[in-house]
Amino acid sequence: MSQSEAGSAGQNATFQITGMTCAACANRIEKGLNKLEGVSQANVNFALEQASVQFDASKVDMNRLEQKIKDLGYGTVKESVDFNITGMTCAACATRIEKGLNKLEGVKATVNLALETAHVEYTPSMVSPADMIKKVEQLGYKAKLKTEAKNDGDHRQKEIRRQQWMLVISAILTFPLLWAMVGHFSFTSWIWSPDIFMEPWFQFALATPVQFIIGARFYIGAYKALRNGSANMDVLVALGTSAAYFYSLYVTVWEVPEALYYETSAVLITLILLGKLFEALAKGRSSEAIKSLMGLQAKTATVVRNGEEMNVPVEDVVVGDVFLVKPGEKVPVDGVVVEGVSAVDESMLTGESIPVEKRAGEQVIGATLNKNGVLKVQATKVGKETALSQIIKVVEEAQGSKAPIQRVADVISGIFVPIVVGIAAVTFLIWYFAVEPGDVAAALEKAIAVLVIACPCALGLATPTSIMAGSGRAAEMGILFKGGEHLENTHRITTVILDKTGTVTKGKPELTDVRFEEGYSEPQLLSWVGAAEKNSEHPLAEAIVAGIREKGIAMPQTESFQAIPGYGIMAVVEGRGIMIGTRKLMAQYSVKADKAFEEMSRLESEGKTAMLIAVDGQYAGMVAVADTVKETSGAAVARMKELGLEVVMITGDNERTAKAIAAQVGIDHVRAEVLPDGKANEVKKLQEQGKKVAMVGDGINDAPALATADIGMAIGTGTDVAMEAADVTLMRGDLNSIPDAISMSKKTMLNIKQNLFWALAYNVIGIPIAAMGYLEPWLAGAAMALSSVSVVLNALRLQHVDKKEEERDDRLSRKQFILILLLVVMTFFAGYGFGKQANTPAAESQETPAQQEGSGHGHGGSDSHGGGSGAAESVTTEAFWQAENTKAGEEASIRIQIKDEAGNPVEDFDIEHEKLLHLIVVSKDLSYFNHVHPEYEGQGEFVITNNFPAGGEYKLIADYVPTGGSKTTQTEWITIDGAAEAAVPLTPDKSHSKIVDGVEVTLVNDHPEAGQDFELNFKLADAESKQPITDLQQYLGAVGHVVILSEDTEQYLHVHPLEEKATGPEAKFVTSFPGAGIYKIWAQFKRDGEVITVPFVVEVP
Repeated sequence: MSQSEAGSAGQNATFQITGMTCAACANRIEKGLNKLEGVSQANVNFALEQASVQFDASKVDMNRLEQKIKDLGYGTVKESVDFNITGMTCAACATRIEKGLNKLEGVKATVNLALETAHVEYTPSMVSPADMIKKVEQLGYKAKLKTEAKNDGDHRQKEIRRQQWMLVISAILTFPLLWAMVGHFSFTSWIWSPDIFMEPWFQFALATPVQFIIGARFYIGAYKALRNGSANMDVLVALGTSAAYFYSLYVTVWEVPEALYYETSAVLITLILLGKLFEALAKGRSSEAIKSLMGLQAKTATVVRNGEEMNVPVEDVVVGDVFLVKPGEKVPVDGVVVEGVSAVDESMLTGESIPVEKRAGEQVIGATLNKNGVLKVQATKVGKETALSQIIKVVEEAQGSKAPIQRVADVISGIFVPIVVGIAAVTFLIWYFAVEPGDVAAALEKAIAVLVIACPCALGLATPTSIMAGSGRAAEMGILFKGGEHLENTHRITTVILDKTGTVTKGKPELTDVRFEEGYSEPQLLSWVGAAEKNSEHPLAEAIVAGIREKGIAMPQTESFQAIPGYGIMAVVEGRGIMIGTRKLMAQYSVKADKAFEEMSRLESEGKTAMLIAVDGQYAGMVAVADTVKETSGAAVARMKELGLEVVMITGDNERTAKAIAAQVGIDHVRAEVLPDGKANEVKKLQEQGKKVAMVGDGINDAPALATADIGMAIGTGTDVAMEAADVTLMRGDLNSIPDAISMSKKTMLNIKQNLFWALAYNVIGIPIAAMGYLEPWLAGAAMALSSVSVVLNALRLQHVDKKEEERDDRLSRKQFILILLLVVMTFFAGYGFGKQANTPAAESQETPAQQEGSGHGHGGSDSHGGGSGAAESVTTEAFWQAENTKAGEEASIRIQIKDEAGNPVEDFDIEHEKLLHLIVVSKDLSYFNHVHPEYEGQGEFVITNNFPAGGEYKLIADYVPTGGSKTTQTEWITIDGAAEAAVPLTPDKSHSKIVDGVEVTLVNDHPEAGQDFELNFKLADAESKQPITDLQQYLGAVGHVVILSEDTEQYLHVHPLEEKATGPEAKFVTSFPGAGIYKIWAQFKRDGEVITVPFVVEVP
């Protein structure tokens, strides 16, 4: 194309035209183009077969001009080229490259993420492959012509090896960070963690190379995407990990007493690399059908040149070369036998296990196996023209094409990333301003989880991987789908039309019956018949001669021969007058054969052609010939019926013969005496009835019907592979390939729908869960990484369709085992991801000297991030209490100063259930209870006000975790001035069902035993309707909290639930009452924004 001079005229374009036969054609095209709005001038040169068009690009585009030429009945020269694309990370990358290429004039491109290829059809006068490569590079990726790419090895293997090394390095650097994080789990707190692993600067040193060297690919990919005005998975990963890393860096540099998130960014990158490696390995397996087909090719050929035998690479064989094929060798290319006899195994193409005898003049196919003789063959097709190359080409094109169902995924992938970034931003704002006001760390954590759990990769891979695996497995079964759309549409078929000759039948008449009168022997009679018939060129005569030869009967020479068209033949053999033909022939020569007519009619009713035999004017016998039904046709028709298909046979034969053949195979519907041109009309009639029709024929005289049908299936024999009119080629002559093809289409479509469902469901479910705070970022990243792998592995199941157990490859099973093992490990640590688990009684005994005598704890694990030590150290602290305005009914000020052994303020504390310090306030008789959280003012000082209802003694219990230490409990008694109320005796409840604020709370098990693990199980229901309550809100990061005090207040337990993220109607807690006596329990829950406190009294024997 000569392009684009600016000005009113707009652009110039040149098209190469096909189909013009005279100057009138050129005039017609010229006039048609000039009529288009926006075309200022069009000139068509008949001699050059070119059209030069000057047009206004704002009114008409290149595609419209090209379509106009096609509408006029002509074509434009199109060429196709395939590229290997590197640098794609997700479906958004593929979409961007596809859009970029399609913006080039005269280009129609399809990019396949799974194959990492681009197939481009283009107008060579407008654009060149070099322009396309340049465009891809401008978009930030690499493109190589497939022919070039072969010269520098398998880039996919190189990329996999590079990914493996990056993963190993990333894992080594991440392991200490993961170790430090594991120490924060309540159920793994026993694991020793080196002190240095908890140092912020040490974590910084490990996380930085992971972030910027190992993770550079994500930054580069994100930059390229954003530079071109789009977004992909790299943008999400870069945003999520950068947020965690730079927030942690801020905490490290400014020594802010907040949690660190270095392990989040490093673990995320490592898990995503692991997922990408699994994905690359799985995608490699999806193209194994092509590899296995290529592996069938012979590598060398023994060519006879100038009388000498020489071994040459198969690529050097040219048409006309004569080559030798010895026993046990593969035929290198397609050819014709010029010398020798042998049996050739053609099962790789035809599926027929019995070797086929080959002799001079017969065709052999490249990649078939010579069994026992030496053949001298002349090459007729080499290179890309061989049958095997054509098969590989069809499979490659099918695997690279898009099924219509993929359009949905393409649309979603294009807008997916910006939507996710928006959701993450909204999530951050909601958490920061509404859910947990002012808590940057919590809001950031939820936003990161949203960013990293969402990924369009699973959507992008859902369809192409299934198409690849399905079409590849189909090819192994001898079924070639020409494209993804045909693989998709085949499953919709409701009616199958079978051509009779060559489809239901073998297409080759055979001698089926011999009848002879007394006085004649079968060998003698057949030797005369064969001698006479071998002079005839009629197909039925050839069948009779072939049948007699197979019986091993010698045929003498004929003394005279005469063919009588429409009647039969007459001949003289060994002095005998032989006559073979119809009833009319016998009648014409007064041969009395009436007694044979009944048997003759019976044979004809079976679809056979019967011929009477007379010797010297006397009836001597009869032979019958038939185009016999294929052995497998009956079973195949039965299978089609089982699939719910209507089966129709169509033929040009007379109705009696057609029905006889149909009856043999179980076909109920017959269209007889239909000429080849009328077959397409029969297809249309069925389509007009609303049926989806598949036409199955030999691909030659059935071409119009094949093209008219919704799906055209051509029965091949291994050589007729690329039949233009057919959508599906059945290489094996077996009709079982039809139900196999339909079944494979159905299984592939089911597989695609499964993939799309899981990919969509995963994102639709995963993003809200992450936004609500139920997933830790690292767990979200692992889920995202494995989502793509799960889609690819599901698609690979298609490779085992109808395979015998011994044919299955166990390598996939090993990969699945590794994935399962990984998931088990993830599940082990998922307690952290789904909230901080409740501590077991064993953890409750971890007390420091700073804890008051007799107090015990049931707290869950500490906050799982950051600078705290995983292994509880003995850090002794002391609380100094100061109370002001201690008067009943007024706001009293309580100030708590935490100091270390040296008397210095303790400045750093770990967050424990969303707060730095929990303060429990109770009256001496336990009738008053309050759970509050003082504000931290720095320098180890906390301040809060509390309104005490009456005068008397009150106990203050403070829980906190000094950074580097373990949970600490400090207590203090204070006296409040004012009128005291009468002490309320503490007596065990008779009924453990209480109603508070419209909620009925029942303590199910109320008989604990001292020193034994005991489950406190609370059931919540609406007080009026008695309906279970399932909408409890998180209170301090859990479904609820339980505080327990002994009657003398010396024994103190603070217990967190087993399932922190539960929402009702049950809340379960496990603890151990330290000794016998009466205990008061306060259970706290949150509903409709209000905290509900429910007291119970139990007696422990």
